Amino acid sequence: MTRRHTALIVLFLVVGSGVVAPLSAQQDTLRRGVRLPDSTMNSGLLQASGASMSQSPAGVSHAEVVERLRQSGLTRDEAHDRLTEQGYDPAIVDPYFDVIDGGAEPPRGDASPGTLNALASIGIAVEPTGAVRAPSAPAAVPADSAEVNELEVFGRALFERATSQFQPVLAGPVGEDYRLGPGDELTLVLTGDVELFYTLPVSREGFILIPDVGQVSVNGLTLKELEDHLYDRLGRVYSGVRRGPDATTHFQVSLGRLGVNQVFVIGDVVRPSAYQVSSVATVLNALYRAGGPTEDGSFRHIVVRRGGRILRTIDLYDYLLYGDSRSDVRLEQGDIIFVPPAGPQVRVEGAVHRPAIYELAEGDDLRDAIGFAGGFEADAVVQRVQIDRILPPAERRPGVDRVLVDVDVTRFLGDTTAAFPLRDGDAVRVFAVSKQRRHRVVLTGDVRRPGLYQWSEGLTLWSLIAQAEGLTESAYTPRAHIYRLNETDGSRRLIRVPLPADSVRPEVADVVLADQDSVVILSRERLRTPALVSIDGFVKEPAVYPLAEGMTIADLILAAGGFVSGAYAVEAEVARLPAQLERSDTTAVIYRVPLGGAIAGDGTERTFGFGGAASDSNASMVPVWLPEPDEFVLRPGDRVFIRKAPGYELPAEIRLTGEVVWPGTYILETRQERLAHLIQRAGGLTEEAYPPGLQLFRGGTLVATDLPRALREPGSRWDLVLQPGDSVHVPEFDPTVRVTGAVAFESRILYEPGRGLDYYIERAGGYTDRADAGRTTVTYLDGERATVDRTLLFFRSTPEIRPGSTILVPTQPAGGGFDLDRFINRASGMALALLAVLAGVQQLKK
Repeated sequence: MTRRHTALIVLFLVVGSGVVAPLSAQQDTLRRGVRLPDSTMNSGLLQASGASMSQSPAGVSHAEVVERLRQSGLTRDEAHDRLTEQGYDPAIVDPYFDVIDGGAEPPRGDASPGTLNALASIGIAVEPTGAVRAPSAPAAVPADSAEVNELEVFGRALFERATSQFQPVLAGPVGEDYRLGPGDELTLVLTGDVELFYTLPVSREGFILIPDVGQVSVNGLTLKELEDHLYDRLGRVYSGVRRGPDATTHFQVSLGRLGVNQVFVIGDVVRPSAYQVSSVATVLNALYRAGGPTEDGSFRHIVVRRGGRILRTIDLYDYLLYGDSRSDVRLEQGDIIFVPPAGPQVRVEGAVHRPAIYELAEGDDLRDAIGFAGGFEADAVVQRVQIDRILPPAERRPGVDRVLVDVDVTRFLGDTTAAFPLRDGDAVRVFAVSKQRRHRVVLTGDVRRPGLYQWSEGLTLWSLIAQAEGLTESAYTPRAHIYRLNETDGSRRLIRVPLPADSVRPEVADVVLADQDSVVILSRERLRTPALVSIDGFVKEPAVYPLAEGMTIADLILAAGGFVSGAYAVEAEVARLPAQLERSDTTAVIYRVPLGGAIAGDGTERTFGFGGAASDSNASMVPVWLPEPDEFVLRPGDRVFIRKAPGYELPAEIRLTGEVVWPGTYILETRQERLAHLIQRAGGLTEEAYPPGLQLFRGGTLVATDLPRALREPGSRWDLVLQPGDSVHVPEFDPTVRVTGAVAFESRILYEPGRGLDYYIERAGGYTDRADAGRTTVTYLDGERATVDRTLLFFRSTPEIRPGSTILVPTQPAGGGFDLDRFINRASGMALALLAVLAGVQQLKK
């Protein structure tokens, strides 16, 4: 058989097995980002995926992931289900749920991008705590565009605020002109010969029914008119009811509860509708219920209709500007309040008390608009009020749609007959005076009262300093700076002036100041290079400190709060800059300075003591430096280091949870303490413990080991040496096997010793049509994982199933896309099978 025949057979087997993906699948592969040989195509894929890759979260700690999962409210099983649907390994979230369930500590370090992407796919996006979002670029503004500020329509704020100020009264008292009607409720009290109390509702027909008296018509009557009417009706039944001092029975009638009217608020209001309002409600009450006019609604021409006619037209500006509510109307049943579109509107902004958008009524002009805005502010420039006007269509020309009009308002202030009419859409801008101050000088620096001062002709430097109560002690007297304005170009020139030490005769260097001069008195402290030293290491407040003359290491240690526990108080290390100015290999000179128990050069002994009373155990004592007169004197730039004592070690903690007799936090006894010894210290395992499932987390990573073997063989390689920060969890025995993923129904199946993978898949209903059986994964309680291993042809090896295992059957990619790994596996399997067949043929030929 020739090589050509062999190649044809291989191609036939590959195509026949469906390994070669169709063109659509290849295109889907490109979309999924599979790396193909074409370098051009690869570069395009990288560019296309660059946006999403750059946006993946970075620097997210495992603790933040735990907190985000806790906030999501998902259970472990729900998270597993969602991850499986998205094609991710559900075991990704198990370490985090172990923390949430109280069985483990959060892993250290940051979560991997794969974990964050998996969580994002199920709707749990985790961002780093210190993430900083880049500000968006501001939109470009055309140079010729008119400046437009956000202004509100005047009056809208009153109706937007949530308040009860416009709620009508629901019970008396009411005005004398209130007329009774259906829905009202009266109270009648009789005293004297009889003692009676009646609650009398007004019927729909407009009458009340008084016991023993009969029907009394009250519709349209005021309380005064009703009282006059009742004298006659009640007097017929109760003889003591009459006018005058000889009456033996008295009555009193009052309004208990008000009736309700239905009115209609329509037009340009926020909430047009029919409203049930009190019988004493007015137009303002109804408008407030409806949210008031919209930004396009009129505040000046609100129409009230009653019985098909216009009852009144209301201008809300009378109420809003002057508090005049005389035009308000009490509403009756069926009244209609109509808010038409707004009339001509103008913008008033700038140096006025109340910038806003105002509606003009007939006859309103510029004077009225400024009055609506509360008038001018103190800094307003009334000589030039600018109006940005949109020309009417008849006056427009190509390129000329709007114009600016400057108006001198001073001529309106004294002449009440002068008027400047405004048009719809005008923008009135009142300018403010310049912020620049004249007739002033600025004095800054080392004087006792720096600030702005008045300038007048003949003001000199020393007279200005005298007004500022003189120089401070740290003032730099050899030179002062005066910055003077050049009127021609707006720049400033510098004038240097010496300040003599003898201020009794300042005229020697006195200078006459000019308007807008800026005088700067320099400071010796600011000019001097600060002398600093630093201390670091085992002191309470390591930092950089100013160097005072004669400061020693002892002084610096005291300034830093003294030593902390574990400090090596025998000596300090000092790094000092070399004295030479030329470049050399030496970058620092290191001194090891004894702090106690050493002999000084003069033969005196330096002592070292401990704070507090003496004790047999000095483990809790903090060393305190006892200063001596001939200590090591520091220089500028010195860096002092207090090292840790060689034998000082902080207690190393580990956490043991799960099925042990005494779970909790433990301190390592020795540097080489092992796992088996820790279990022994914890009282051993409980009866419910499952030793093969032990989980040991180190630095956020699961470390695989064999606890049963470690307990049988103490000191062996399985008996791991523990490290600070380790977290050990002994799970309880789980007699089930969880089957999840692309199976007929996910379930937990009772563990059967000796049963293989296919048994549990079959008990779960078998694989679904989209199951990817070749990538089935088995996760054990100890975190170890195993996958199905495909060998030649139809042979495969399956992982061992243990108690508490989780079998995950992933789903094939959507659309049956091209899987490069599967292609390689199948092609290699077919090639090996073909080689075996060829070898057999060759043997037969022999």
